[in-house]
Parts: sequence; structure tokens; C-alpha cells
Amino acid sequence: MPNLLPAIGSHHPRAFVGPPEEYDLMGATQFRLLTALGLRSNHRLLDFGCGSLRAGRLLIPYLDPDCYFGVEPNDWLIEEARAELGNDLFDLKRPTFDHNSDFVVPFEERFDFVVAQSIASHTGPDLTRKLLANLRGALMSDGLLLVTFFEGDTDNPREGWIYPDCCAYRKETAMQFLRDSDLSAVRLPWFHPRQTWYAAARSPSRLPAPWQQRYLTGAVFGVPTWDVRERLLWRSLQKMAGRVARAIGAR
Repeated sequence: MPNLLPAIGSHHPRAFVGPPEEYDLMGATQFRLLTALGLRSNHRLLDFGCGSLRAGRLLIPYLDPDCYFGVEPNDWLIEEARAELGNDLFDLKRPTFDHNSDFVVPFEERFDFVVAQSIASHTGPDLTRKLLANLRGALMSDGLLLVTFFEGDTDNPREGWIYPDCCAYRKETAMQFLRDSDLSAVRLPWFHPRQTWYAAARSPSRLPAPWQQRYLTGAVFGVPTWDVRERLLWRSLQKMAGRVARAIGAR
């Protein structure tokens, strides 16, 4: 059968925000990560770059009224999502949206959680610094920021907004961006098909501890990119266990 899915970046609510065949997967992985890290229904959450509510369609029903906030410059994406999800949900949960394209957080509220999935993967160094500084300012003192970076062996030199292309940064550079914004941060092992999750906070005590991070795998069976990664990791662990067993047996 021919592939009837629209091309990435096309004027379609499920393609403009990324691979349309992964639309539900990427919403679910964000929801699972947030709840694993402590998101509860009474928390206020900012979904920065919320798009067509890929994660919001799960988060809005879960959160209490007036607790979901989204920033998305393309207002047509919100309207498409609203038409699909229905006015009743919006009337009941009262999500709040802003459509600025200036990488600012215009709300007076401060947030328990801020998520920015696949935003820093399209920002040059100038916008990355602006983005992180503004998201830090939106956090409560004990709030948690979750952001993804597209990691590579070299750093993207281009400035400004880069879309639909992605821009890569070395993991050391991504961490430095966060530190320069006066944030403590850790790189998370949570599954993402192409990018890497980072958790950041005003205080290092708010970050998941090393013993907690080992549970943050984000396992998704049946997804080829996850299956391949985990099979390689499993083989590596088996080889390591074999070497240890042989070393012990040789003593």
C-alpha cells in the first residue's frame, strides 16, 4: 500500500511538528516521562512549543483545570487540535495558550514543570541561550525543566531558528548551555528516537538522583529504534558479564 502520511514539515497538524507516524508515540513518551518524574494533576505545567497538542491531548485531561499552559506561535495548530479534541474538554479544563514567536514566556504564573521537546533541536546558539534563560525564569524555585537536544559530534554554528532542519550540539555544549543559564542539569537515559532528554532545575537537589535515573529508560517495545538500541546494550552487557565470569574462573 502507498504511504498516505504527509511529509514532515508539511501544513498538516500531525506532520508540521515531526514525523507523523510517531505522533502518538512522542506524545505518550513525554507524558510518561513527566509523570515518572513526579507530575501530578494539581501541578502547573508549561508546554513550550506545544504544537498541535501532541503531548497536550494527554496532559490537558490529566491536569486539573487552569493547570496546562502552552506557547505555540502557529495558532492554526491549536485550532486544529481543538477541533479534533472538542470544545467540551477545553471548556472543562481551561488550558491557556499564547502565540508569540519571540521565545518568551508571557504568563505571570510560575510552573512546577516545563517541557520543551524538540525546540532546542532547531535553535542556533543565540536562540538556545534565550530559550533556556526564559524557561528558567518561568520555573518555580523547585520546578523541573525537561528539554531535548539533538546531539552530534560537532556544534551547529548557525544562528536563529532552523526549521524543518535540525541543528546538533555536542553533549558537552548542551550541558554548558544549561549551566550558562544558571541551571543544574543531568542527561537522562529516557528513550527518544533521535534526540536526548535533559532535566534541569534551579537547585541540583530537584534533579533525579543517580539511583532514580536508572529507572528512567522509557522502554517502548516494538519501536525499531528502541529495539536496536536495547539489543546492542544487552549484547554489550552479556559480553561484559562473560569477561567477568572468565576472569573470576581463572583465579
